[in-house]
Amino acid sequence: MVNGGVPDGGLLGGGVPPLAGVRVVDLTRFVSGAYTTMMLAALGADVVKIEPPDGGDSYRAQATATVADRSALFLSLNNGKRSLALDLRAPSGQAALERLLAGADVVVENARPGALARYGLDAAAVLARHPRIVYGSVSGYGQTGPDAARGGFDLILQAEAGLMSVTGTAGSGPVKVGAPLLDVGAGICCVTGILAGLLRRAETGLGGHVSSSLLEFALAGLTTPASAFFAAGEIPSRLGTHSPAFAPYGAFRARTGELVLAGAGNEGLWRRLCSTIGVPEAVDDPAFATNADRVRNRDALTARIEQALAADDAPAWVARLEAAGVPAGLVRDVGEALTSAQAAAIGAVATVGAGDGSPYRAVTVPVRAPGPLPFPSGAPDLGQHTRAVLREAGLSDPEIDELHAAGTIHDASIQAGTTGTTSAAGGGR
Repeated sequence: MVNGGVPDGGLLGGGVPPLAGVRVVDLTRFVSGAYTTMMLAALGADVVKIEPPDGGDSYRAQATATVADRSALFLSLNNGKRSLALDLRAPSGQAALERLLAGADVVVENARPGALARYGLDAAAVLARHPRIVYGSVSGYGQTGPDAARGGFDLILQAEAGLMSVTGTAGSGPVKVGAPLLDVGAGICCVTGILAGLLRRAETGLGGHVSSSLLEFALAGLTTPASAFFAAGEIPSRLGTHSPAFAPYGAFRARTGELVLAGAGNEGLWRRLCSTIGVPEAVDDPAFATNADRVRNRDALTARIEQALAADDAPAWVARLEAAGVPAGLVRDVGEALTSAQAAAIGAVATVGAGDGSPYRAVTVPVRAPGPLPFPSGAPDLGQHTRAVLREAGLSDPEIDELHAAGTIHDASIQAGTTGTTSAAGGGR
């Protein structure tokens, strides 16, 4: 399943996925929650995604790119899951979900704290009824505090957590990171908490509530800027790709293209950098004598380095610098990064099939154990697994048909004329 010549694998215990046998009820929306449950699916959990019968997850319809008429955005976040299209506003839908919760191990949600209480699906209510469940929450601002009830989108938290204040240049103004890293990071943190909760339950028999937030992940990432603020009350400025604490450390223009280099880790690196790019005299320049001097005179240093780099192209310089032991890399675009030889070698991109088996490529989760963790299937069609999941929860076919007739569920197998079966292409378990 994984591209790049890397065999399927990355499993533990004789080919058994680490979370095999773990049932996850997925109540999430948007990137942070969907990424959390997709990672659990890649680890082997049976993730049942609960979607509204009328249209499903909103990302199904919010696509600027499509694959076989399916939203690329939805596909990118829902690999390996099963879809149960169920109306939680209807009492019969809530009753059906309760049957599912009785056999669940994990619940994941990313609603605003308290928003699920109206359905009896907040952490306190679910754990009171099902104390063995590990309940994971991802939010924007955390579960308590004056901002807890605010909606938390990656852009907003990048601004309010201080990240945009140190990203960009003096001329650009505040700049967001070009990918939803806070969403993904908070999701990974929630997965970590869920795994810890499952380990604890194995010893005590009890689950519990674990949570993460975009704000907490963002603040945790303010390592260098935070240390400067705590130590000296300094408010870091925007330095583009450069560092407030080290120089040279950033992006530099070559004859063609750009490269990044880290020639400031120690004085040995600095000397090797100067020798490699042909400016050995810079080592003896009093303006660059120490790292502190180089930071103070960063603009002059950058000009000196770029003047030297103008003699050749970025790839050639990266090869020379790496050979000299100076960390360096090319500034790649997204396509170059996803199709690089290294991405292929680690199995970072997989080819999977959508609900109808249409192949598409997806980025795998960033865990290797010891190799890639392949998605068990592609993203599901809306309601593709409704009947199968409800049967597993103990509902009979007449009960399921009644829910479908009432509009409480969407059963895709009826439209497909395959009632009583699940499509192999969709990865039904």
